[in-house]
Amino acid sequence: TFLAPGWGERTRELYAFFKHRRMLVVNPENGKAVVAVIGDAGPGASTGKHLGGSPEVMHYLERVDGAAKGPVLYYFIDDSAASTPLGPIQLL
Repeated sequence: TFLAPGWGERTRELYAFFKHRRMLVVNPENGKAVVAVIGDAGPGASTGKHLGGSPEVMHYLERVDGAAKGPVLYYFIDDSAASTPLGPIQLL
């Protein structure tokens, strides 16, 4: 979250945006996708990683190669009602 454009200037506004969001995270190399919560601000920019997901998310997306690096696609889901199920999903 802290690497989002404008975080330093619009922290309160962006915090409000992220507060009720879930993420659809897709590994474009294998097509696996998972809905997850935003749990922290990582990974740090110096790591070169694209995703700092939980061990379960990283394992499902097959990003546990030791470096946990590789492209992922992020899609934000408005979940103010907290009704979006978490976990793996099948993309068409």
